[in-house]
Amino acid sequence: MSTDVERAAHAYCPRCHPDPKPGEVLTALCGAKHPYFGRRERPLHQCPACVRLASAPVYACGHPGG
Repeated sequence: MSTDVERAAHAYCPRCHPDPKPGEVLTALCGAKHPYFGRRERPLHQCPACVRLASAPVYACGHPGG
């Protein structure tokens, strides 16, 4: 995994993770697992895979997408 993706702001399914707590490990839409540190309104970087997957009609988890 590249450093850009490692430091990227990932997208998460809001139904799988409705109220994440700080430090809770979440699985992003791209499959990366990272501790949650809060939502960022304007992240410095965005994970390109998550950006693409966030627009899918159905996420991999089976929940309706964006």
